[in-house]
Amino acid sequence: MQAKPGGTETAADADAGDAPKAPRPRGRPPKDAAKQAARAQSGPSARLADGGTKAQGGVDAETAADAAGKPVGAVLNCIRILKLLSHAAAPVSLTHIVQELGMNTSTGFNILRTLVQEDYVRFDPQTKVYAIGLGVMDLVRGAATVASDINLVRPLMERVARDHGVTVTLWRRISADRMMLVLEALGTGNMRIKMDVGQRLPLTIGAAGRAMVPHAGLTEAELRRQFAALRWDRPLSFEAFMAEVEETARRGWALDNGNYALGTASVAVPILNPQGGPLMACTATMFLSQFDEARAARIAGALGEVARALAPALPHL
Repeated sequence: MQAKPGGTETAADADAGDAPKAPRPRGRPPKDAAKQAARAQSGPSARLADGGTKAQGGVDAETAADAAGKPVGAVLNCIRILKLLSHAAAPVSLTHIVQELGMNTSTGFNILRTLVQEDYVRFDPQTKVYAIGLGVMDLVRGAATVASDINLVRPLMERVARDHGVTVTLWRRISADRMMLVLEALGTGNMRIKMDVGQRLPLTIGAAGRAMVPHAGLTEAELRRQFAALRWDRPLSFEAFMAEVEETARRGWALDNGNYALGTASVAVPILNPQGGPLMACTATMFLSQFDEARAARIAGALGEVARALAPALPHL
């Protein structure tokens, strides 16, 4: 590739020249970046119960990032490029990528150059096109291992669902204020409650939220902020919610009696990580006509078996 005046490389070279230049050697960040990292780490920090860190002023760093609502554009663009390449029927050019994604050409080129260096993207210098690289297989293997560990409890979840006529779900905490459904088992019967794996909900909603909150290490101010954003079918006050959270901590399982979704009731048990923070919640959801306190306690005991079965896999989740 011909050097430009002043030793710079342009995005146009990606389509007109050979493979992208290798980036700065890893392990030695630019001086400015090193200074920024030092400043970022200079403040006092404390480890949270769920393994996160607490930034200056006692604010959960992850919570602060979520509250700011400012995702990192470069990371989002990187993900969008990888998704496009993973779904493309054939290798594509830089021009196609940036036009398809509505991205600045220079931005797209720099991201692609980095991904090529890390082997997540493959570049053909003859045809000047890009394709998904073999490096993503390392990520796939890691994700497959996690999925395999989680799926170990699927037969047990299916048994609980069948024996009690409920829908059993496994929710994983994915951020300071969100959780995602990762596994589902449906009960038998003509009428069943169906949920979609992959759906995301606020961390504090429903029985799963009540199960996680006692272990989440959130301040009252942060809990109030998250609670204020919830949408309930049958609303309750923050004080009533916290009273139920305290009851959950006392007895070890949570109950939502039609607050989240009218006509349904849910029971949940927390699944804690090695640091004692909420990693997951296992929930059983039923129609309200099926609910009574004694039955809820029996179902909670069955869900506890699912939580204990996951214990050996927790270090890998």
